[in-house]
Amino acid sequence: MKKIIFILASLLLSGTAMAQDYTFTNHNVVPYNLNPSLAGNANAMRFGLDYRMQWPSLKNKYNTIRLTYDQNFYRQIGSVGVSYVHDNQAGVIKNNEFSAVYSHNIRLQDGYYVRLGVQGSFMYNVLDDDLVFDDQYVKEGVIVPSSLESLENYKNAFLDFSVGAAFVVENLLTVGASIYHIAEPNNGFNDEEANYLGRRYVFHANYLHDLESRAGLWGRRSLSSSYLFGSLSYQQQDFVANNVKYAYKQLYAGVGAMMAPVLFGISYKHDFNDVYSRLNTVSFMVGATYKGFQAYYIYDLYTSKKGNGSWSHELSFIYVLPDRHYKYSCPIIYW
Repeated sequence: MKKIIFILASLLLSGTAMAQDYTFTNHNVVPYNLNPSLAGNANAMRFGLDYRMQWPSLKNKYNTIRLTYDQNFYRQIGSVGVSYVHDNQAGVIKNNEFSAVYSHNIRLQDGYYVRLGVQGSFMYNVLDDDLVFDDQYVKEGVIVPSSLESLENYKNAFLDFSVGAAFVVENLLTVGASIYHIAEPNNGFNDEEANYLGRRYVFHANYLHDLESRAGLWGRRSLSSSYLFGSLSYQQQDFVANNVKYAYKQLYAGVGAMMAPVLFGISYKHDFNDVYSRLNTVSFMVGATYKGFQAYYIYDLYTSKKGNGSWSHELSFIYVLPDRHYKYSCPIIYW
């Protein structure tokens, strides 16, 4: 634990920054975490709670919590959403993100749409003011109380903006792209050019194959409670290491099936990052639904060679308050 805290502190003072976003394996369970234009795509009022615990065996307290709310209005033309994220990095850095999203739905023809979205965020990051730096270790087991190192600030607040767009074939196909952190704001605790939050570029595609209504059993276009789904996405985000700019790249693919009330899936994430150890993972998801309530558990199994980690666990809870015209809303999973 002390070793990891020391590494984080050293990175803050050496001009080395790894300003990257928090991560969820199930980023598509609440879709506008992947693209702000997908806020309101449940066509109902939706509440979400996501929790991720990473590397639990190290007891480093790498925990992320995300609370969300979104809904559409005015004949499903416009949608709004708000979210709060608390990202705790081993107790050393605590990031807080408050976001508001607006998504606009443009109907091309019956069942075909273009969605445009914008997100504004207020970030408030806090650094532990009780850090221990390299020059405080005089010998084994002895730590002096003061350090020659110093930080200009232990808190940082800034605004951030993101945009996205998607083409949607209702209950069949979604293809989209988004750009997060357009202005690349300074998110560091020293006033250095390297301390910025790099733009994150996202490209994604999701496919649904309905096992009932596509066969004409329902006589309607809405999604049934039995379907297959597949997802493919690519994300890239710039960061700085040892004053050199790199691009973090990740490819994601997942498949699964909904057989109400049970849902299950498997996915694979491939990390193209060569600067630090790759974190390739195979993830397993199981979930259940009851009317508007949905619950999911995801287990990440690292396939990379790692000397300092174990597995990660995620829990997600979603409640969809259905439209009054339907008995209940079928959950749509973009795994």
